[in-house]
Amino acid sequence: MLKKATVNHLKKIFQLSKSYKSEVYVVGGTLRDIVLGRQCSDFDFASTDASILATQYAHSIKSALVPLDTTPGRETFRVVIKKNFYFDFSELQGKSIESDLKRRDFSINALAVPLISFIKGTNNYIDPHNGKDDIKNKVIRALPGQIFPKDPLRMLRAFRFMSVLGFQIENKTLKKITTLRPEINRVSPERIWNELNLLLSSKKASPSIKAMDDIGLLENIFPEIYKSKTIPSTFKTLNHLEKLISNPKQIGAKPIKEIKKILLEKSQLIKLGCLLYPLVQKSPINKIGTKSKTSRKTKISKLLAKLRASNADTDFVNSMTICAYSLSNTRFSFTKDLSSRVKLYQFICENEQALVPGLFISLANRVSLPTSKEWKVDAEAMKIRHILEFYFKTYLPAKKKEPLLDGNDIQHMFRIKPNPDFATILYKIEEARVLGVIKTRPQAINLARKLIKEI
Repeated sequence: MLKKATVNHLKKIFQLSKSYKSEVYVVGGTLRDIVLGRQCSDFDFASTDASILATQYAHSIKSALVPLDTTPGRETFRVVIKKNFYFDFSELQGKSIESDLKRRDFSINALAVPLISFIKGTNNYIDPHNGKDDIKNKVIRALPGQIFPKDPLRMLRAFRFMSVLGFQIENKTLKKITTLRPEINRVSPERIWNELNLLLSSKKASPSIKAMDDIGLLENIFPEIYKSKTIPSTFKTLNHLEKLISNPKQIGAKPIKEIKKILLEKSQLIKLGCLLYPLVQKSPINKIGTKSKTSRKTKISKLLAKLRASNADTDFVNSMTICAYSLSNTRFSFTKDLSSRVKLYQFICENEQALVPGLFISLANRVSLPTSKEWKVDAEAMKIRHILEFYFKTYLPAKKKEPLLDGNDIQHMFRIKPNPDFATILYKIEEARVLGVIKTRPQAINLARKLIKEI
């Protein structure tokens, strides 16, 4: 059932289209979602003179117009109604709607309804490829012809639909992808990156990733990870990670609300980090007091650079994998004595950028996950609960407060010129404050005096 506001938008589009006698069709994913009983947040239209219609409509409602494809004869424009709600207008391919549908990717997207019929609530879809039946049977079937050679990204898109919709790719389509999988390398890195993000954003992407591995498509996208012998365990770890992300409460970590927010905010990047984990390299140890910088020369960085990932995304993925690696390869007891609390503080400082995702990747990297009762006494889970408790209850609250001393204080109080040792001194003072060793400014001054003498 369409909302009244949506119907009003559709009626206005229909009235505009009458001025140049062009029939507008609702097509593709919009109809697929309606058949599935999903709430529509984006609507796809096909018509001749689509760019003119989109421009006139955007102007009439004073909304943003975003060009998605300006290729002559294939123009697509997006009219943004509000956040996460938009209309896409595409130029009709061929001389009829049937010709247009024939050129689409999968039967589940090859559906159409005239706009006026859609407004009236018709269920009589134009469905020349039996897409409606495939939707009901949860089958992804490529249309006949040169669907994949014309746009090899559609091979990856098949697995994205498998992931997002929970459908299965039919065997004939799988065989075509298996044969043509090297063609994926003809696709621009930006498009592959975008499609991967959509795939991994789904709640359960691991079956699709495993299916891509089974037919060799994943190796064509990430040949680097297949040089590692740990690839089979990587899929198991990804599956474990998705279970932990869907229900982080099971490990007993707190505060659950903040942890959930962190895990869901960049879930696709966290899953990608899990997938690329076999490529992680040991990070060089930074001098105390120097700010840790993520190297852009790691295997993971170079791979993501090829996909045109942003520096921020690259650094995040790098940081979480290094964090997971560090935790798996350290023997910190993380007990509550002062010595181990210093190590805990240093570990969090070095891995703060992606601490929570890194901890969860480390936790997922095991043969099997414990049961709900076993989590309570699981040694690794207990260690991670301790890290998270310190991070949220001690580290973050302390970091929000003003420092007891800064560089200017050191310079003026002790009459020394700025030098590289300033960073070490300030780091040790902040460490002592966070750990509760010092609490006041005079105590910080005394500690600074002692550190200067030692240095």
